[in-house]
Order: sequence, then structure tokens, then C-alpha cells
Amino acid sequence: MVSERLRNLPRMLTGIGAAVLALWFLIGQRAELAVAAASIYFALACAMDTVHARIPNVLNAALALAGLAINIAGSGWSGFLFSIGGLVLGIGLLLLPYLMGGFGAGDVKALGALGALIGPQPLLHVFVYMAFYGGAMAVIHYLCNRDLVEKSREWWACAKACALTGDPRQFKPAAGEPLRFPYAAAIAFGYYTWIIRGGVL
Repeated sequence: MVSERLRNLPRMLTGIGAAVLALWFLIGQRAELAVAAASIYFALACAMDTVHARIPNVLNAALALAGLAINIAGSGWSGFLFSIGGLVLGIGLLLLPYLMGGFGAGDVKALGALGALIGPQPLLHVFVYMAFYGGAMAVIHYLCNRDLVEKSREWWACAKACALTGDPRQFKPAAGEPLRFPYAAAIAFGYYTWIIRGGVL
């Protein structure tokens, strides 16, 4: 079986890496209020998500309120609408995957809170980057959290039983627990990639 240390390694590395990146941006770009707010948020959220597998509601609410305040102070009523548009879009982008069991509620709120800070259009770019990072992280987590040899034998045995009996119902490998991993790091990596590279296209 896969050792507990190996199971936790990807979660710890990605979570710590994202938190360190957030602190680096906080120190280097503390003059930019929006980047500083996001960096404080990601440092705390990635640490909490890594250790406790949850993002506290108070962190998400604080980032959303900071985004509203920053945008209203900068652009008044249009800044308010900008923040609300980003908040709604962020929640909307992950709502269906959440309802299908692919994301936690904290991840949905986190993307919504980030949307309130950076607005709808930048959030779309962050979402694309985040999807790439999330896919790579999912593969790494899967490889470290599954006994692939044992699973291969199980699938092979089911395939043979199905072929020998001619009964497709014999092909029933054990489902196992769904794979979950902290997604705050993927959101953070997507955000900082957008900061560094700009838009996807």
C-alpha cells in the first residue's frame, strides 16, 4: 500500500510552495494594495487548506470585502459593479463542478472572493491557468495516493471475468474513495501566473 508520507507529500509541497510564493509577492509588491491583499489571503488560505483541508469562511469573506473596498475606493459605483461581477463569475465557474462533487465549498468561495478583488475578465484568465495547474496537481496526487499495481491487477481480473463469462456486469472494480486535494494552491498559482504573464492569449 502507499505510505502515508507519500500520500501527503504532494499536498504539503504544493501548499507550502503556494504559501511561500504568496509571501514572496507580498514582500516584493506590498505597495500594490490588491496584490498585497491577495497575497495575505493566499498565504493563510494555502496553509489552512494544506493542514486542515478547508478554507475558513472568514478568510474568503475578508478577501471579498477587501476587493469591494479597494474597487469602490478606486472607481466608485463602477468599482462596486466590477467586484460583484467578479464575485458572481467566480462562484458560477465552480458551482457545477462543486455540485458534481469535484470541489469543496471553500474552493468555490475562494474563486468568488478573488473575483471580487480582480474582476470578471482577469478572473477568466486566472481560471484557465488554474485549470492547468489543477490538472497537473490531480495527476500527481493520483499517482501518490493510489496503489497503481494493485489497481491494475484488480481491473485485469475484472476484465478476465467479463471475457470468460460473457457477462459485462462482472466488470466491477472497487470504486474506492474519491480523490480530493487542496485546491487553494492551484488558484494561487493561477493568480500569480496571471500577474507575471498577463492574459492567456
